[in-house]
Amino acid sequence: MKLLLTTFLVALLTLLVLPGYAQKSPTPQPDDEFNLFLLSLAIAFFSVVIGAILAGAMLVAFALVGLFGLVSAGVVSVGVVIGLYRRSVTAGFKTILALTCSLSGMLIGGIAFYFVNRAFHIHLSGVAAILVGGFGGLVAGMLLGFLALALIRLFLNYCRQKLSF
Repeated sequence: MKLLLTTFLVALLTLLVLPGYAQKSPTPQPDDEFNLFLLSLAIAFFSVVIGAILAGAMLVAFALVGLFGLVSAGVVSVGVVIGLYRRSVTAGFKTILALTCSLSGMLIGGIAFYFVNRAFHIHLSGVAAILVGGFGGLVAGMLLGFLALALIRLFLNYCRQKLSF
């Protein structure tokens, strides 16, 4: 009787344990909550990245506006000092006009020649192209400043003649 009861108990335990080792279904269960979690993490990451880019762009814009203001204040103050030194408003105006045209000519010439270098494959390095364009822009800006001053003088003389009684 003991042998029969032990055999029955081993067979029963074997039948109860075997379904625990059976293969599961081959299709995985969808895990929608985890994908939603990953999406929320990605949105948070990209929001932080875009916020950092915007903050950096604002800092650069403020720095450039500040630099432009300092350069403009320097040009105006040099014009005023030269006008006071020579005791002539014309000399101060001529200095402001020449400096403004020269600086803008350098900036425009440097940027323009850099793009010309890239477009026509002149094979200059980026710094050399900007320097060559800047020097050409400086010369062109000085000539433009003197031409603008001559045209302003001609216009003012014309207006004086027409307005004189």
